[in-house]
Amino acid sequence: GGIRGDPGGLRGELGPRLSRLGQTLRGQLPESEGAWNPLRPYQNCPPPPERADVVVAGGGVLGWSVAYWLKALENRRHGMRVVVVERDPTYSQASTVLSVGGIRQQFSLPENIRLSLQSATFLRTINDHLWVPNEPPIDLQFQPSGYLFLASERGAATLEAGIKVQR
Repeated sequence: GGIRGDPGGLRGELGPRLSRLGQTLRGQLPESEGAWNPLRPYQNCPPPPERADVVVAGGGVLGWSVAYWLKALENRRHGMRVVVVERDPTYSQASTVLSVGGIRQQFSLPENIRLSLQSATFLRTINDHLWVPNEPPIDLQFQPSGYLFLASERGAATLEAGIKVQR
């Protein structure tokens, strides 16, 4: 597996990790009706590393985008230890999955807005960054759509102020 533009960095690490992920996911499939065990993902989890330079809390789209870009943009090969802490190692209960793939961009802090917009761009251009040799392009079935926010007359001013920051 590989990451375009990453000579030797994550490319060498990604293949074995994808293989382990595939084994983990196959291990979660029910052998028969009703045989799924919600504790199974936690039974064979390796312990987290004792040291890390950066710890990202949460395995939703924002968390994995931040982790990816930290590693992709670093200058030294294997120089920065980035760990994503997600309570569900299968990511089936991560925030982005539970929100039916929704990516919130309506924040009130410019930093959060920029991070979320960059994460959405990462999903839209996933095949420019992540790929597996001899495999078809990744189809995330990303279908952006909007949200509808409603407010009382009292709360409308807060939403209007947020829109100004977002624009």
